[in-house]
Amino acid sequence: MSLRRLALIVNRSKSGVDEIVHTIREVTQSAGVTLVMVDNWPISRETIRGCDACCVVGGDGTFLGVAEPAALEGVPLFGINRGKLGFLAAYPSEDIAGSIRTILAGDYRLENRALLEIRFANQTFNLALNDVVLKTRDVFRMGRFIVRADGGNVNEYRADGLILATPTGSTAYNLAAGGPLVDPAASVIALTPICAHTLSNRSVIFDGETELEVHSEDVAHLGLSVDGRPTLEAQGRLPLVVRTAKVQLSLIRPKNLTHFDILRNKLKWA
Repeated sequence: MSLRRLALIVNRSKSGVDEIVHTIREVTQSAGVTLVMVDNWPISRETIRGCDACCVVGGDGTFLGVAEPAALEGVPLFGINRGKLGFLAAYPSEDIAGSIRTILAGDYRLENRALLEIRFANQTFNLALNDVVLKTRDVFRMGRFIVRADGGNVNEYRADGLILATPTGSTAYNLAAGGPLVDPAASVIALTPICAHTLSNRSVIFDGETELEVHSEDVAHLGLSVDGRPTLEAQGRLPLVVRTAKVQLSLIRPKNLTHFDILRNKLKWA
């Protein structure tokens, strides 16, 4: 569909964003599209409510910060990459005008991505597009983590931490910790221990309908982070319950760009 109301989320700390914003303003104005500018942080659901799509100018970190409100409001996201990697912000910063015109005309492909619903013992919850990480705060201390799946025991890990990742997040911390790459269309949850003491403790791929529960006796020494946001104290938030969320996030992608095109480019495959 063509777009008539576009939210524009800008990370002002990135270089070259002013020129990009100026170009987007010109293109949307000439197309008669209403532009909702946002450069404060973090954004709320109300900020993008009623928009047909949301453009994020920044890197993947900026993109992740918009994923939860966008998913809850049903607003598709696309990103113009001004960061380092750009796995999520798929549109390059070259030929901005051409890219925006194409998107405004509805010439794009929608991809639905799974999210994790993370529930804490204190009854608060978050959504994650990439992952939730539970980790020891003391770099010289190993933690003890007990994982259950649908109430049954999986394993007790002695490790620096655990990563629970979506297929989309498999290219993030999960990959750096030796976890597998997962097709983003798959309905799974990847659990990867960080520097596990037992070498046979490898990643485990769970069916997307599985509800995972993480306990620890070292809770006073642990921190947790959702999609790379500032680390929270784990005290009072465990046990951690993680499952695939009922809501998904829609991504606007170029029609001629596949997930594996991005992998070959970003991971420097031959």
